[in-house]
Amino acid sequence: MAYLGELRDFLNDPGLWFSAALLLIVVLVSLLQHLKLEKDLLLSCLRGFLQLTLIGFVLIWIFALKNLWVVWAALNVMLFLAGRIAGKRGQSIPHATAIAWFSLTLTAHFTLALLVIGKAIQPTAEYLIPIGGMIIGNSMNGAGLTMDRLKAEMNLRRPEILVNLSLGASARQAVQDIFHFVLRASLIPAIDTMKALGFIFLPGMMAGMIIAGKSPLLAVRYQLIVMFMLVASAAITNWLVLTLAYRQFFTPHIQLKLSEE
Repeated sequence: MAYLGELRDFLNDPGLWFSAALLLIVVLVSLLQHLKLEKDLLLSCLRGFLQLTLIGFVLIWIFALKNLWVVWAALNVMLFLAGRIAGKRGQSIPHATAIAWFSLTLTAHFTLALLVIGKAIQPTAEYLIPIGGMIIGNSMNGAGLTMDRLKAEMNLRRPEILVNLSLGASARQAVQDIFHFVLRASLIPAIDTMKALGFIFLPGMMAGMIIAGKSPLLAVRYQLIVMFMLVASAAITNWLVLTLAYRQFFTPHIQLKLSEE
């Protein structure tokens, strides 16, 4: 019954429906400009609404249990789904989903463990699931884009790789410049975001804590923890993805495979 009361209060919130009505502006723009995005927009909004509402009730249940095994299971479900989504970016790369899942899992567990050991966060569901979700989501996007960029560079610079191999280079030596270029490019957005912190925009966690009435300095503390962990987790994930993925372009005899594109 308590859940029904919360759902009723949630659905009766006028601010929710007013903000949803703002999407009609996007629908109007799509109609006027003949973008044909109205159906996708409405369906995606409905899907997001239902998914977030459902996960809200799931989190209420998980938080009430106060069981770290349940929290661990929930994080691993998130990692499995994230691995599948990121793997789709590297469809032509053998074992792309497995590579993405392994990289995301190792990074998420490592980062969360360090945050708990360093007492940056508490080992409770209220901290582990939201913070873990940030790490997984950010790393998922980075892993997917890294594989996509790696595919493009490997195909674009194929003659260069073949020349390197003909001169006796190992597989890693043959793609060293590509490896560095893709890894560097994958980290630029995170670095630029850190440069803009504070003076240009207030990130989500900081803004949310201030709106909730918390001290701005406390909000800054948590936001810095989040930003540092996101940059670190992105770097680790992208490096792992590149380290595992580039090998898939070569045979066991260090021959470049035929391009699939």
